[in-house]
Amino acid sequence: MTRILMVAITIVLSGGARAAVPEFNTEHFCGDFAEKRGGDSMGGIAKAVCILSEQSTKTVVDKAWGHVSAGSRETCLKAAGESYVSLAKCLGEAQGQ
Repeated sequence: MTRILMVAITIVLSGGARAAVPEFNTEHFCGDFAEKRGGDSMGGIAKAVCILSEQSTKTVVDKAWGHVSAGSRETCLKAAGESYVSLAKCLGEAQGQ
């Protein structure tokens, strides 16, 4: 029993337990994105395209998340700025290393 407990503790401390994929607020992120880039004239279209892109890229992040080290995930999260597209790019680069 003690051996099983020690193995479980080691797995958790080593990052073997899979951390949850982050949940970003794409509505908020894309609203800010559209406001900065499209203003009133193209803001609605820019926001809609951004949301579609972010939502479809989240599936890529979901698949890549468990294949990247905890350190790389942390680094990528800091660099992502609440964007799945940015996070996926960083995770992809980390996998290639």
